[in-house]
This record gives sequence, structure tokens and C-alpha cells, in this order.
Amino acid sequence: MPHHLRGRNGVRTRFPGPLGVSMYATRGVPFRAFQADGKQGVAKRRQFKMNTRFVEAFLWSARLGSFRAASDRLHITQAAVANRIASLEEDIGARLFERDAKELRLTAVGTRLLDYGERLLEIRQQILSLGKRGDEVFGLVRIGAIETVVHTWLIGFLTNLKSTYPGIEVQLTSETTRALHRGLREGALDIALQTDLLNDTGIISTACLPMEMGWVGRAGDDESLTVQQLLGEPVLTMSPGSQPHEALKALYREVGMPQGKVHCVSSISALARLVKSGFGRALVPLPPIYEYVARGEVQVIRSDMPVPPQLLVVSYVESAGSDAIRLVAELASRASDQFTMSVAEPRFGSAQ
Repeated sequence: MPHHLRGRNGVRTRFPGPLGVSMYATRGVPFRAFQADGKQGVAKRRQFKMNTRFVEAFLWSARLGSFRAASDRLHITQAAVANRIASLEEDIGARLFERDAKELRLTAVGTRLLDYGERLLEIRQQILSLGKRGDEVFGLVRIGAIETVVHTWLIGFLTNLKSTYPGIEVQLTSETTRALHRGLREGALDIALQTDLLNDTGIISTACLPMEMGWVGRAGDDESLTVQQLLGEPVLTMSPGSQPHEALKALYREVGMPQGKVHCVSSISALARLVKSGFGRALVPLPPIYEYVARGEVQVIRSDMPVPPQLLVVSYVESAGSDAIRLVAELASRASDQFTMSVAEPRFGSAQ
């Protein structure tokens, strides 16, 4: 509860602040911070500046593990990052990092500040975005997407993004889920359209509706096969460690068969061409393959053992400097769900 004091400048209200610092507000006077001196019990009076740029420099240094990486992400010098953090430490009255030659480690106060800092910058962005129209949102947003997204709803999403937020510029990358995780963590990407929920500090993940996975073979192949028949022949799937690849390995284990010849191909179009030419059958997310089914180049094969669907997740880095990242991520989540709810398997050769 706040405590009210009366002084020469009028009524002053003390609020219990975070990290052991009490905040005083005086009518007409900027916020001040007081911290008790444990030895003498004397209140030290100093101004609490709380520059959000200092907090942002702290958060990126904590996320990326070094001042140098944070300086690259913020496009400022390493010295500027160090100075901002030093100023923040002076404002708070405590060290935030234990600095040694090998690594940058958070102190107990620094660890507590992570949550406060994230919330502070999120609230700041929400305040700044109040009343903004779509044409008033600007910024560069770096998006990474897996092949499944590239071959399904990405184009429609980008078209909608351009009309909804014309001031947002997009830089696009297509990579595996593992590479997209690395890009988010290293600050090379702002948004990743991929398959795994991430629990990293400063990264928000939203699970979307999953996509159906299944088997495809060349035109004229059997319409239905047992899983043993499918696994007894060469199999194609997506890149190592991907959800389709992991689902395939789980099938081998479930039926008690040793893993046979498996070809991992990261490109959906290359995989479809290999299946079309008879190189093998494939276990893949089905919606990206539907265009090849409609052209009569490959066909869906039913199996007696169900395959779990492929998850889709929109993950993005919380940013103090741009509201654009959050807005684009929310738009991507809606685009993913709308596509998944509306997609249907085409009739074989219907596009011919």
C-alpha cells in the first residue's frame, strides 16, 4: 500500500518499487528513488531516470550473452551498450551482470530485472501503439519460414500484410526449423514460422492449428498400403530433426522394424519431383503437396497406421523498438489458422 507524506513541496506518495527501491511521487516534481542504507538506516535520495533504451540494452545483452551481440542487434557500438547498462546499474543501485573474461552472467538483481524489463517495454509499446492506424506502423521485420509455410499460406499472408501495414518492410528467409531457432536466438530474425514451441526468455510462441501429415507416391501407385509395406521400401521425408523425420523414425520403432533407406530432402518441390520420378514414397505434411496431387503428378496413399499432424508455431522476439513485429506475428497466426481450416485434399488430376 502507498504511504502519504507531507513536505514543503506538497503531498508525496511512496510506492514500494521493485528491486528494493521505493519510489516517491511529489505533485509537480519528477519521480525520485530512495534506498535505505543498511548500515546507517539513512535514506539516500537520488533521481531515478529509467531510460527504456537502457533497459532494452540490458535485455538484449542478457538474451544474447554478450555486449557485442547486443550492439549488433541494436545497431550501436559495444561501448554504447556498456554505457547504457552502467547507467541502468547506477539508477538501480546494483550490479546487473557478473563480468569476467569468459562469459556475461546475470546477478540476482539482473535475473529479477528480466521480468520487470520485459513487462516495462511491452507496456511502453502498447501505449505507443494506441490510436495507430495500419498505415502509421513502420519498420523492418525479418521473417523466417519453413518449407511447409512457403508452399501453403505464405504468399497470401504477405499480400495481406502489405495491404494492412504498408509501412512495414519484410525481409524473408526460408530455412529449417533448427536454423530458424538459431536465427531468433542470435538476433538475426524477428519472427519464425516453424514447428516448435520455444520457451526462451524474450521469445513469444503461439501455437497454430496443426497440418495433416501423410504418405504420397507417384501417379498410379497403390491407393492404400500397410505401414510395413511403406517402410519396407525407400522413403523420402523432410530434413533431419524435422517433425516429419521424427514421425518417420517413430513409425519404425512402433512396428519394430529397423530403419531402412531414408532420404531427407529439405525442399518440398524437390521432394515432389523425386516422388514423381519413382525414387521413393514420402512421408510429408500433405497441404504443401496438394498442388502436385491436383496436377496428377503424385497421389496420396492411405495407411493403416495414423501419423500425428505437423505442428505450426509462430515465434517472435519481443521488441521495445518496434510494434511492427508483434502485429506481423499476430497476422501470421491468423493466416495460418485460416488456411488450415479451409484447406481440403483436391481430387487427383483435377487441375489438368
